[in-house]
Parts: sequence; structure tokens; C-alpha cells
Amino acid sequence: MQAVTRQEQKIATRGRLVNAAMVLFARDGIAGTTTADIAKSIRMSHENVFVHFPKRDDLVIAVIDEFGRRLQVEFRQVLEEGLGLRAALRAHLKVLAEFEPFYSRLVIEAPMLPSKVRSTLLMLHAAVSQRLFIALERERKLGRVRRIERPLLFNTWIGLVHHYLVNRDMFANGNSVIAEHGESLVQHFMTLVKS
Repeated sequence: MQAVTRQEQKIATRGRLVNAAMVLFARDGIAGTTTADIAKSIRMSHENVFVHFPKRDDLVIAVIDEFGRRLQVEFRQVLEEGLGLRAALRAHLKVLAEFEPFYSRLVIEAPMLPSKVRSTLLMLHAAVSQRLFIALERERKLGRVRRIERPLLFNTWIGLVHHYLVNRDMFANGNSVIAEHGESLVQHFMTLVKS
């Protein structure tokens, strides 16, 4: 019974570290946040961070993976229910809104991050691209949208979203860009792909 308790404690501690890292990465930047900062924010010894994440990059990747898990849940529901592209775009924005401060920092700092972290983000984007393309193809077969190559579909969508996130000071006045403009981004994008 004690091994289960230790395992549960380990999972809980790992979760606390990921959550604290997400908050600090969003506030202070990914490059500007140290593992010591993260440990201090949850009153944990600095050495204990490395028990759970041997390298700092592993912690950054764990935060990205948490974002990816949430996306997977939302997209699974959209695809299982046979919904179209509009629903897939909204599902993507729903999770982006939950992670918006962190994800915005990730987008801004991506070119400066280690290749392992950038590769993780790239794999996440590839998964999103696939889900959006599946949703597009469903609607294309019904004659609602035109044929668009998968890379162009995703790059146009993510470029639009990233432009708003990176320039949040122009678009959202300190508030959530997704909350303020998400639906208009979906509407605009759907006009671009409409048959």
C-alpha cells in the first residue's frame, strides 16, 4: 500500500511542478525562469526538481505535453462526433485559451529555445494539423469547403492565431486574445476555405 502512496505523491509533485512552471513561464518567460524559481514558488527544494525532471528542458516539454493532452481530448470529441472544421477550430481555440499566457510565450520564444523543445512543439503542431485536415476533408466531401493542402491549411490557421497572440497588446488590451477575437478568427478562416 505504501508504494501506491509514494507513486501518487510522485505524480502529485510532478503535477505541481508542471503547473508552477506554466505560471512562471507565462509570467517571466521560458528563458527567464529557472528551475530554482519554480522550486521556490511551490516551496520545494531545488534538488527535488531534478528528481522529477533531470533537465530543465524536460520540464518545458512536460508543460507542452500537458497542453497537447488537453488538445487531444478536445479533438477526440470533435472527431468522434463527426463534427466539421468549424468545431475543430473552436476546439483548438478552447484549449489555447486555457493555456494562452504560456502558449503565447512559447510562440514568442520558440526560435530561441533548444531544438528538443522546438521539436516537441513541432510534433504538437503536426498533430493539430492532422486533426484540422481530417475535419476539413469531412466537409470537403459534403461540398462545403474547397480542397486545401494540409500544410497550407494549418500554416494559414496557425499564422493567423499566432499573429493575434504575439501582438496581444494591439488586439486585446491585456485581456485574452482568444476570448476577444477567437470567434471572429474562426469566422474569417471559414470564409477563406468555403467552396
